[in-house]
Amino acid sequence: KVLFGKAHTYEEAAEIIYRTYEYYIYRYPQKRFHGKTANQVRQEALTANTPEQYPIAPNRRIERFWEGIEKSKAKHQAQAQQ
Repeated sequence: KVLFGKAHTYEEAAEIIYRTYEYYIYRYPQKRFHGKTANQVRQEALTANTPEQYPIAPNRRIERFWEGIEKSKAKHQAQAQQ
């Protein structure tokens, strides 16, 4: 019911969204947080003088997308100058 609930009313949809949010914040350990939940990381950050950093891993697909955009812009600029 949490992740794939079927809602027939607004109240049911709101409940499913709330439960999904609660699941990911309080119960779902994430690989990028080294097996901790988002709430555990937040609590540690609030009590630490210098919180531990969890950088976002590079997404090669997104990087290639932006590289394509930059190549396209450069191509159009070169054509406009000719």
